[in-house]
Amino acid sequence: MKYSCEITRTLEADVVVIGGGTAGVFAAVAAAKTGAKTVLVEKNAVLGGTMTAAGVNFPGLFFAWGKQIIAGPCWESVERTVALGGGKLPEITFKPERHWHEQIRLNSFVYIHVLFDMCREAGVEVYCNTMLADAAEEEQGVTLILTDKSGLLAVRAAAAVDATGDANLTSLLGGAVVKSEIQQPATLQNHLSGYDPEDVSEREIEEKLPAAALPSHITAKKIMGWLRHYKFDMHIPCADADTSRGRTTLEQTAYAHLMKLYEFLRDIRGLQNLQVEYVAAETGVRETNRIVGKGTVTAEEYISGHFYPDSVCYAFYPIDLHVMHGIRQTYHADNVVGKIPFSALIPAGTRHLLCAGRCISSDTLANSAVRVEAVCMATGQAAGCAAALSAKNGTTADGVQYSILCDALRSIGAIVPE
Repeated sequence: MKYSCEITRTLEADVVVIGGGTAGVFAAVAAAKTGAKTVLVEKNAVLGGTMTAAGVNFPGLFFAWGKQIIAGPCWESVERTVALGGGKLPEITFKPERHWHEQIRLNSFVYIHVLFDMCREAGVEVYCNTMLADAAEEEQGVTLILTDKSGLLAVRAAAAVDATGDANLTSLLGGAVVKSEIQQPATLQNHLSGYDPEDVSEREIEEKLPAAALPSHITAKKIMGWLRHYKFDMHIPCADADTSRGRTTLEQTAYAHLMKLYEFLRDIRGLQNLQVEYVAAETGVRETNRIVGKGTVTAEEYISGHFYPDSVCYAFYPIDLHVMHGIRQTYHADNVVGKIPFSALIPAGTRHLLCAGRCISSDTLANSAVRVEAVCMATGQAAGCAAALSAKNGTTADGVQYSILCDALRSIGAIVPE
């Protein structure tokens, strides 16, 4: 049998961004606003990634200690969504133990529209339903092989941004990646209906729970907490979700766990009509690969607010390590804010590649904080500007001058640490 594997289509660009999620969409917009002809490639049918397809539509944190620390196109996307009736800005009165109150709940429909609009206005050429198949790095840039509904196509660009979340492009180009021995559990976002939590007996749940054979970390008290918030906030074991097989196993496990809990609870008085009326299109993954960068963010540096000579953005969220039985958190001291260096966005062993999002170079504990959405957005903007400057000036990624990068970031409205 003969297969048609000829590449008959080729795109030429200054910058190509792989991954149109939390980091990638703003890497693409930032690159285009910095003057680069930009192609954005996204595996899903819509942009936004974790914020939209995975249903984690509450990005944060854009403020620290009452002061805005992350701005630019990513903040503009929030403001535009709010202006269209798709969200409400919270009161900014930061209290460490209630940090999630300053996350901003966004309507996914409105937000997806805003992301598509911002890409169109910036001149970004968007390819959804398209995946990375292969990649090669050359003296003057990169060539990426993509697969879409029409077959294979090539993209040649002077610089690329890996915003896959899993460092897939970095791996294909031979850059080193690391993975924690045990990756943090994932969560499948959902919404429940059909009951009143006041009609439910915690004692009945507790009495019947041993026979249900649910995962050991699920207790009656946890279940009651979930029911009061009208969602199952379960931790799902997550290993090797950077691969298609690992991701498939994760999705199968998430749905199986959710169904088992659903079936158990429908036999509880007051929950006979319980419904899982919404589940996200994909399970939200917290951790897979991290690049080995020219620089690395450590937990000690992050939580102490260490200033790097090449700091490109702020990052403000507690160390937030999820384990199967809960969350281990460490907060910044008063008026301390974390920072991300440019060197943590540059994969070692590559020339024309930058990285943005949760796979930037960081240790396990630091990564549990810098993986959150506002930080991913900010690193996306930094990587996009740097990629555009690299393409424009014909330099390698690490050859971009820091002062010029800071000027480019400020020109698109981003905030650079001082």
